[in-house]
Amino acid sequence: MKAAVLHRYDPELRNKELVIYQDTPDPDPPTGEEVLVHIRAAGVCRTDLHMITGRDLGMPLASLPHILGHENAGIVKAIGDDVQGFEVGDKVLCYPFQSNGGSLAERYGIDSQANQRITPGINASGGFCEFLKFPQRSLIKVGRDANLNELAPLGDAGLTAYGAVRKLMGHIRPQDNIVVIGIGGVGHLGAQLLSRLTPGKIFAVDPRESARDLANKAGIKNCFESLEELEFLKEDADSGVRAIIDFFGEDRIPNQALRLLANQGRYVAVGTGGEVRLSTAELVAKEISIVGSFVGTFTDLVEITNLTERGELVSEVMTYSLADANRALQDLAQGKVTGRAVLIPE
Repeated sequence: MKAAVLHRYDPELRNKELVIYQDTPDPDPPTGEEVLVHIRAAGVCRTDLHMITGRDLGMPLASLPHILGHENAGIVKAIGDDVQGFEVGDKVLCYPFQSNGGSLAERYGIDSQANQRITPGINASGGFCEFLKFPQRSLIKVGRDANLNELAPLGDAGLTAYGAVRKLMGHIRPQDNIVVIGIGGVGHLGAQLLSRLTPGKIFAVDPRESARDLANKAGIKNCFESLEELEFLKEDADSGVRAIIDFFGEDRIPNQALRLLANQGRYVAVGTGGEVRLSTAELVAKEISIVGSFVGTFTDLVEITNLTERGELVSEVMTYSLADANRALQDLAQGKVTGRAVLIPE
């Protein structure tokens, strides 16, 4: 089969060829509860860029050479003898964590925190290829008419956005101000979910005009280039900024964001690369909450898949052939991707 394979780290992303499009061995036939999926759409994430640079992601990574791709959707090609509920030809969306369900974390429904979890594209071969095996418990069957290009990004981007928004549900009151930083592949979904699931007033921040246009398209009318433009919100004594979801998280942004929070405000960090610095005195006096948000649960993915299939959540995607993976990665690195880039094997 064909695959886009990472052979070496590139800390500055200077090489034109970040991955190599090449022939790789086909997976073994599925056995037991395994399902062989013909990948028809694979989302391209900033985590893929971080892996290419060799950045520490806080978790063990696969050794090189390695096939990236943790946002996957496709069509069932073959099934093991013990598979139930799936047939050849079914369209499926892939939950990004594979585990056996036996640990305490998994029994609580938090597969993303299981110590022995397998994450295709991170610590095992991913979906920048034609075929990949999954355990049946990691798959969601979708409708025959489902658009797999739009569904694939839900496996991480949508799941991450929903997980972050859920941490604010119940915290946001009517007329509260919410700031969303970064309207990219994850942020444009987060902005939509915030507008549907919370009663607050949403402000989007992104220096890119195309990203602000995307926020407008998602129904967010208050869009700004920088956090400095939101200083006026601090003058709102009744509310101020009640919550911030930071999908960017790099450079000085986290600390700029914290300065906007009102008393009892909540900062949800999703993007990584920066630092949070706050004195404990201010943390205590203002009763600020600082929360990290990783991804979400399997049931979260089921819920946002249903929202998408009903047309209530829309993934903005730019498609590339798998053979053109390097252009997709370079476009993402250079800020040229609106929404999510998706690779499509031939």
